[in-house]
Amino acid sequence: MVGVVYVVFGLCLTTYWIATTSLLTGITGLMLFPLCGGMCVQCLNWRWKAARGLRPGNPLVFLLLAIACGAGTLLTLVIGTVQLIGQF
Repeated sequence: MVGVVYVVFGLCLTTYWIATTSLLTGITGLMLFPLCGGMCVQCLNWRWKAARGLRPGNPLVFLLLAIACGAGTLLTLVIGTVQLIGQF
């Protein structure tokens, strides 16, 4: 799903570039948003597997990583949205 989001972002950025002949700058937050969201879900998956003994590791560590990635997801979404609105 993260790959699909990046393909849609690439399509939107290319379409914007063709329509306006200028590139959007300062959208790092929007480009990091899918990565952080995907890592949050993956950490929750690892936690679920570790709690059932299907994967080595401490479930608490995976939960803390998921919380950190979730916070990063929200932070990059807010920063990216503010940056994108500033472009227009």
